[in-house]
Amino acid sequence: MEEYDLLQCIDRGMERFGSYLKQTIYWRMTILYGSQREAVITNPEIFAKTIEEISDGSSVKIERSIIREIRKVFDLPVQDSETLCGAIAAARKQVVLVCS
Repeated sequence: MEEYDLLQCIDRGMERFGSYLKQTIYWRMTILYGSQREAVITNPEIFAKTIEEISDGSSVKIERSIIREIRKVFDLPVQDSETLCGAIAAARKQVVLVCS
């Protein structure tokens, strides 16, 4: 697996809620935090914070959708991927191990 695969999981998880949401999240990360799309996997805390800030209370649904996509592709056990940050970190470890 590559970082690209992880980013695709994240995008697919958000696409369930429309492309506008995905674009808004990435735009807000860039404007407020100076983080590009690729920074999602190195700094998932900012990503999670951005989702929470713009989602009007539906952040849990968005995060669950993203986690589900990551679990499916990276075959992560539930205990390693209960939170969005945890799922991204666990998947990233697989990416790093493959590339090492």
